[in-house]
Formats: sequence, C-alpha cells, structure tokens
Amino acid sequence: MVGDRVRTLIVLTFLGLLSFIFTASPGPVSADEGDIKVIDQNVESQFPEGILFTVTVSSSHEIDDIRVFFKKLGNTRQTAYRPVEFEPGAEVTGVSLLKSGGLGSYFPPGTKIEYSFEVSDKSGAVLRTEDREFVYEDSRFEWHTVTSGLITVYYYGEYVENRAETVLDAASQALDRMLPVLGITPEEPLRIVTYNNYRHMSKALPFRSQATTERLRTEGMAFSDERVLLVHGFDTTVKGTASHEFTHLLVAEAAGRASGQVPSWLNEGLAEYGNIDPTDDYDAALRYGIFTRRLRPLWYQSSFGGTPDDIIIAYGQARSVVLHMIETYGNEKMAELLRVFQNTRDIDAALMQVYGFDQYGLDSEWRGTQNLEPLPPPAQLEKELAASQPEKTENTPVAADTAPADAASADSAANTTEKTAENIGAQPTPGPTPAASIEDPTGPAAPQGCGASPIHAGGRIMPDLAMLALLAGPLGLMLVRRPLRRRYPSAVSNHRSVFRDRYASASTGPWIKGVIYRVAQQVEGEQQDRQGPHRK
Repeated sequence: MVGDRVRTLIVLTFLGLLSFIFTASPGPVSADEGDIKVIDQNVESQFPEGILFTVTVSSSHEIDDIRVFFKKLGNTRQTAYRPVEFEPGAEVTGVSLLKSGGLGSYFPPGTKIEYSFEVSDKSGAVLRTEDREFVYEDSRFEWHTVTSGLITVYYYGEYVENRAETVLDAASQALDRMLPVLGITPEEPLRIVTYNNYRHMSKALPFRSQATTERLRTEGMAFSDERVLLVHGFDTTVKGTASHEFTHLLVAEAAGRASGQVPSWLNEGLAEYGNIDPTDDYDAALRYGIFTRRLRPLWYQSSFGGTPDDIIIAYGQARSVVLHMIETYGNEKMAELLRVFQNTRDIDAALMQVYGFDQYGLDSEWRGTQNLEPLPPPAQLEKELAASQPEKTENTPVAADTAPADAASADSAANTTEKTAENIGAQPTPGPTPAASIEDPTGPAAPQGCGASPIHAGGRIMPDLAMLALLAGPLGLMLVRRPLRRRYPSAVSNHRSVFRDRYASASTGPWIKGVIYRVAQQVEGEQQDRQGPHRK
C-alpha cells in the first residue's frame, strides 16, 4: 500500500517537472500581427538585373521594418532575406531588387523562387505573408511552354514549338537512359530555357571577361542548384547538347551535396553516356590522343584544362572510361559509386569501396582495353616528372603516355610534357554547370564540350591543324605538310606510316566532313543571328 503511494507520488512529481520544463522552455512564438495590412504585393522580372519585389502595407502605427524572405527551389533550399526600402509612414510602398549578373549573385532565367514578406511596426506587431512562387524569366520575350512529366521547356517566337518538342524529347530520352545508371528518382521539376540564336542567349549567360567571351561560344549551360538548363535551340547539335547538359543536372542530383567535387572525367563521361545524339568526334580524338601519347592519367583530370586538343582528347577518354565501367560492371555499381561518393567526397576511396580499385587501378584497367601499357603508380610518376623538369613551374605537367609498340616511331615532340592551362568555363554560383566552345584561330569548329565547373557549359572545341590533318588521313597530311614540319620537325613521314599501319581501318574521314559541315552551319547560324530568326 505504502509502496503504491510512493510510486504514485514519484510519477506525479515527474509529470509535474515535465510540465514545468515544457512551460518554461521557449517555443515558437506567434507574433502579434496588430492591425498591419498588406494592401498589395508584386514581383516581376527585371532581366538581366534581377527580380524586383514590391509591397504596399498600412498600420495604425508607423511601419518600422519590411523584409522579403526568399529561397531558390532546386537542389539547395537555403532561405535568405533582403531589406525592403521605403519612406517611413503609416502606409508605405517599398521595393527590393534581388540582383543577378554579378560575381557570386548570378542566377539563370528559369530559376524558380519562393518568397514572402515580413512587416513590423513601432508597436512591435509583426506580420508574415504566405509563401508564393515565382519563375524568373527573360523579359525580352513572350514565353510559351511544353511539358512532359517533370521536364518543362520554355520557348518563344512563332513556328518554334516543334524545336521545343525536339529539346523536350532529347531531355526525356536522357532521363530514361540515365535513371538506372544514376540510381535516382527525381521528384523536383527541371526547366529548360531555349533561345533561338546565340545573340539572344549570350545576354542570359553568366558574366565572363572579354578575353574569355571571345574564345567561348556557349551552346548549352546547366545550373544544378536551380535545376535549370539554357540551350541554343536552333544549333545543329541541339539534341546532343541538350541531352548532354541535361545529364549534368541528373548527375548533380545523384551526387547530392558532393556534386561540386565530382571529377571532370566522371562527370563529363556520364554526360556523354547520356548524350542521345553522339558523333564519332570524341572517338577520333581519343585515337589521336593515343597516337600522339597525350592521354593524361585519370587522377590528373579532376578538372579539364590545357589546349583545345587536350580538352577534346580528355572528353574522348572520359567517355571511353565511363562506357568501360558501365559495360563491364553494370549500372548498379555506377549508382552505388555516386551514393558512396556523397559520403566520402573522395573519388579514390569511393572507387575502392565499390569496385575494389582506385583511379590508378581504373586507369590501368582501361588502358589495357586500349592495348596500352599501364602508367607507373602516382608516386613514382610524380618523381619521374619532377626529375624530368630542371626548373619548377607553377603549371601542372602532363604525363607522357605509353603508346602501343607500333607507334613507338612517332614524333618525339608528341611525347614532351604539356602544361595545364586554367580551366575553361565560368565560375558560377555554387551548384550551376556550362557547355562551352573554345574558339581557336588555328582551325574550324569541333564538337560540343563542357567547362569543368559546377556550372556545365556545352560548346565547340577547336582542334589545331595538326590534329585535323592527322584525323583526315594522308590527304590532310599532304595539305598541311609544311605546318606539320614546323610544329613537329620529324613527324611527317612517321605520322603517315604509323597512322596508315595502325588506323587504316578507322573511319576518320566522316569526322573531318562533320567539322567542315559544322563550320558551314556556324556561318549560316551567325547570319541568322544578325537577322534574328523567328523573333516576335
């Protein structure tokens, strides 16, 4: 009996303490709204400056403070706020501009935001409005949309809907192809904004220096944080560009918070795997890289850099490596790799956990599929490279590759170390990705590529005359015999004989035809740019 009373007393005491704790603990406070009223609120695009918020409020007391809270709806949902400027009074109208276009503040057309206002007056009353959504659009044009599932394509102008449907179909095919590879089930919308010509599109791209702008002609750019893709809808390679860049958005979702740390060889290799309209350009570039011993080790390709030739070779290598991984080990392993990478943020550790080898092991295995000898281990290779350079430079050396035995007579100049230039592409806000073209005055345009940054841009890479000649075959070598002698003094006869012996069966002629065709198309496209096709 006494024991029961004691237990009851203990329980009651415990409940009383809990009640006191919860009563005393600070919790969510419902602010007193007083008699603050929102008379009107509005948001509009002020492209390219940003988004303009406007609100009119009143109260029986003087308005003390107004703020606009906002967050991008995409892969990141961090809330921020900006002060609203207004003249003091009991009834006021305030404005606030969320700027875009500057360094660190850019966000692309197609960005969807959620926003609300918070108003307080001198009495201490606070009013918070309900959340609303807004899509930031390029206000120069009247936009229309086509949608399939989670994908929406924005377009403008007459007779353009069919082209928008083409872009939508390319993205949908890339989505279906990549879902089992990446192991994701997207739930948030993805938006693609198409432009009719490069002149229109260039105004919507992130700021670049004049020197960079002169070397880049962007065909597509992916922004993973905003889940937005900008694409030149009337480019002849639009299906390939759209699917490649769209895949970057999917890779970013699969990698989660580690998306900015995915090495370029994996990111671009996966994007090319998702390309529904690939050409043989990258395969030809890979053959050229093998022949000239310019393949870099994978562990040197966390980002792509160097000459236009180096970059196009890197794309060919990345595509081949990723294709080998998927065909040899299956989709499930690739999906697991990205899940593990989210936690490790170390590609060597992730590869070792999933596949049982690191980048060196993968590089060696892949080289075996190309009939190449494996490179020395990274530590040994570093020592050899350091020993081969009498003076220390700030640039990262490129390792000479070990070519097949029958290519050993190739020009020694092709074996010299190359210097890594700075990465091609803009440095965006955290999370976005571009396909950029590198325009080199030494040659015509080649296939689309991407900048190795969180923003991915697809464009055209310009190989030099030596590469074009080598891939064109003996006729091309004859046409540029003198330039080859100047750049590679002992190369002409060796290039011709080794290329004929090893790659006689390789179909490289169509690659050159494709380059010439794209040059003609680019000239035609620039003429259309000046005319402004299909502009309303």
